[in-house]
Amino acid sequence: MTSPGVSRVVAVSWAALGALLFAFAARAGSIQEVYDCAARNLPPSAHAHVQLTAHVGSGEPHTLQVEYWSRTAPEGTREVVIARRGAPASEIAAYLVSDGDAIGEAWAYTPAHKKAQRIRTAGVEVRMFGSNVSLEDFARVARVLFPGQVRRLDDAEIGGRKAFVVETRPAPDGGSAYSRIVTSIDKEWCMVLRRESYDAQFEKGEKPRKIYSVEPPDVKIDAGFANAHRARQDDAKDGSSTQMEVLELELPAKLDDAMFTPDALSRAAR
Repeated sequence: MTSPGVSRVVAVSWAALGALLFAFAARAGSIQEVYDCAARNLPPSAHAHVQLTAHVGSGEPHTLQVEYWSRTAPEGTREVVIARRGAPASEIAAYLVSDGDAIGEAWAYTPAHKKAQRIRTAGVEVRMFGSNVSLEDFARVARVLFPGQVRRLDDAEIGGRKAFVVETRPAPDGGSAYSRIVTSIDKEWCMVLRRESYDAQFEKGEKPRKIYSVEPPDVKIDAGFANAHRARQDDAKDGSSTQMEVLELELPAKLDDAMFTPDALSRAAR
């Protein structure tokens, strides 16, 4: 994580140097404020049933049921299992993904293969179950800071809600599919209300390729944590969209450790 540079230095006195260092500290602290806010809204464990409705091209919308389990370690790392009900034998039915400062180890289970296989995520856009939501997109719904240059932009208002705004320029070796990401986080709820993801290969990186958005009325407070019970992601590159609706949500104190293993994916997908 780096702080933005200062555009110019107008004096060389010790007083000016002190002011410059203070400015850097203030900026760094402001990023930490946003990070701490987002981290506070990560529940220790979560279990949800979600409906995804994907629109691709001019075809009929594709609706499917997804179940996920997540747990967050004290140091902030997270493990997530995402399973699709009734997946064809030849298609991926479940994922196991870890994320922290970046997307880490990932596994996928396909019924025809009988056993989960390690998959590559760095530099690859792994889309979930035929939707336009990638594993990276899913991770960035909950997390704010990933490798790269991060700076806080001017605060904004989203749907009448005051929001922090953070710009991330992913590190070249960070494995991101995007060249720039602008994330708006509600100041009170500490959750993402809007995320604009830019692709250097789309419109020369000047316009967002993907936009994830949440309408404030679709946010609910569950056991003290803010959750989007409905959200949408649009991809301007291929015209696709995915509507995500939480049908059921529970926030247990703890989930079984055995669930977060590659061997457990076949059971999660049943």
